[in-house]
Amino acid sequence: MSDFPSSPPKKTSSNFYKLFSVWLVVLCIVLGLYALDNYKKPIDIELAIKKPNANQLFVPPSSDFLYQQVAKQTFFIVDSLELAHKNSIDTSAQRILLTGDSMSEGLFLAFRSYAEHNNHFLKGRIWYSSLTIQWSKTDSLKSLIEIYKPTIVIFTLGANELFRTDIYEREKDIQDIIAQAGDTPFIWVGPPNWKDDTGINKIIERNMPSNTFFLSKDLIFDRERDGAHPTRESSRYWADTIATWIMNTSRYKILLEKPVSEGSDNK
Repeated sequence: MSDFPSSPPKKTSSNFYKLFSVWLVVLCIVLGLYALDNYKKPIDIELAIKKPNANQLFVPPSSDFLYQQVAKQTFFIVDSLELAHKNSIDTSAQRILLTGDSMSEGLFLAFRSYAEHNNHFLKGRIWYSSLTIQWSKTDSLKSLIEIYKPTIVIFTLGANELFRTDIYEREKDIQDIIAQAGDTPFIWVGPPNWKDDTGINKIIERNMPSNTFFLSKDLIFDRERDGAHPTRESSRYWADTIATWIMNTSRYKILLEKPVSEGSDNK
C-alpha cells in the first residue's frame, strides 16, 4: 500500500449546468408573464397624441375661405402665364433685314421707328417689280443674308403675281426661296391684296412653317393712285399689325413695342 493518503474525489461540472438550467427556465417564465401582462393592457394614445375633435374634421370651410384660396391660385396662374409670355419674347437687339418687292418700301419706312424705339438695327433692300422666279433663280435672298448676317428676315413678295393663272407652277420657286433662308429666322409677309388672288397666298402659307407667314390680304388699305400700293399712312398701319403679330404670335417673337412720337400715326 502507498503511504500517501488518497485525494478527495473531484467535483464534476454536471451540478453547475443543472443549476444554470433551472435559473434560465425561471427567468424565461418571469419574462413571459411580464410580457403577457403588458400585452393585455390597452395603450393610452392620449399620452403621446392629442386626439382631434371629431366634429372639427367634418366642418366644411366657409365660402370666404374657399374664395380666397381660389383667388390666390387664379392670381398665381395668371401671373405665371404673363411671366412665361413675357419671357418668351426675345428682348435682345436684333439685326433685321426687311426685303422683297416694291411693297416692302412702305413697310421699311414704317419699321425704321420700330427699330429705333426697340434698339434694333434695320437694313432694307428693295427689288422693284420682282417675281418669285427671279428670287429663286438668282439666290438673291441667300446672298443678302450672307452680306448682312441678319438675326431675322422680314420678307414680302407676291404682289406682282396675284392674278397669274399658272401660279401653281411657281411653287418650286417659293420653296427654293424659303430654303435660301437656311437657319435664319424668316417671316414671309403676304401681299396686300387689292383683289382676290389666284392662289399665291395659299401656296406660300402651306410651304411656310406654322406662325411664320403673315396673311395681309384681309386687311383694309388706303391705296396710292396706282390702286395697288398702300399709302404711307396705311403702310404704318400695316407695319403696326405685323409688328404686333411678330411679337405676340409668330414663331420668332422679338421685341417690337409700338413707338409713340408726336405727329406720328404710331399712337
